[in-house]
Amino acid sequence: MNRLILLCLLLATALHAADGKLIITYLNMPKHGLAVVVQTPGGGTWMIDTGPQSDTYDAGRDTIEPFLKARGITQIDGIAISHPHGDHYGGAMWLLDHMPVKTFVDTGYSARGFSLAYSRLRQHAQERGAKYIAATEGDKLDFDSALTVEVLSPPKTMHNLDSDPAKITEHGLLNTNSLFLRMQHGQNVLFFPGDAYGTGQRYVLEKTPEEKLKAAVVTAPHHGFNTHPEFAAATKPKYAIASCLDFYAGSEVPSPGEKLTKQFEPLGTQVFVTAWHGNIEITSDGKDVAAKTEK
Repeated sequence: MNRLILLCLLLATALHAADGKLIITYLNMPKHGLAVVVQTPGGGTWMIDTGPQSDTYDAGRDTIEPFLKARGITQIDGIAISHPHGDHYGGAMWLLDHMPVKTFVDTGYSARGFSLAYSRLRQHAQERGAKYIAATEGDKLDFDSALTVEVLSPPKTMHNLDSDPAKITEHGLLNTNSLFLRMQHGQNVLFFPGDAYGTGQRYVLEKTPEEKLKAAVVTAPHHGFNTHPEFAAATKPKYAIASCLDFYAGSEVPSPGEKLTKQFEPLGTQVFVTAWHGNIEITSDGKDVAAKTEK
C-alpha cells in the first residue's frame, strides 16, 4: 500500500508541468556553473546546460538527478549544451549514463578551443542512443508543441573564427559562439544566451526585430559577468536570473550578482541570483510569469 501511495505521489508530481504551464528551474550549485531544468507544458523535460564536474562534485550526480527524481522524472527529452566549457557540460556524462536521454543539442562547434573531452561527450551521447542535433542561427528546436524555441546565434559560419588569436582567446571564442535561445510560451518570451559575449549579444540585437526582443525572463549572459547594456535595455525583462557564486576572488567582477542588479533594477526588473536565492523557479501560463525561490 505504501509503495502504491508513493507511486501515485510521484506520478502526480511528474504531471505537475503537464497542466499547460511551463516551469523553468535554475539549480543552485556549490560550484560555478549553469544548469536549467525545463519542464514543458506537455510534460516533457529538457536540460539547458548541466553544470560542472570535478573530483568532488558532479552536477549531474549530486544536483540534477536528485532534483529530477524528486519530481518523478525518469527520462530527459533533451540536453542542450550552450558551449563546450566544463561549467556548462560537466554533469551531462552522468545523466547520459544514468537516465534515458532522447536528444543531445549543441552548436556543432569544432574549431579553436574545442576539447577532446567535449568531443568524447558528443560521441558518447550518440552511442547512448540520443539523437544529435547541431543547431545554429535560424534553426528551431522541438521542446514541446506549446513552445517556440529559436536559435538566434551563432551563425553557421560561427563568430570570429578568422580573428587574430592574440585578440580573442580560446575561452572567449567558445563563449562568443554560445547557443543563444529564444523561447516563447504564449505571450511570454525567455532568453537563454549561454555565455555569449558582447559580439554574440550585439549580433542578436542587430538581427532580431525589436518586438521579438522584449522578454519576460532573461538568463544573464555569462553568469552576469558580461551583460551588454543594450541587450538589457532591449529585453527589459520582468525577471533577470544569474547562476553564479556570491563572490569570485581576484575577478574584475567579484560579484556578478551585484553587477546584474545595478544593470537591471533601474529597468524595473527583479533580479535573482542562485547564490542568494537557492533554486529559482519560473512558472509561465502563457500570459503571466511568476517566480518562486528556495530561500
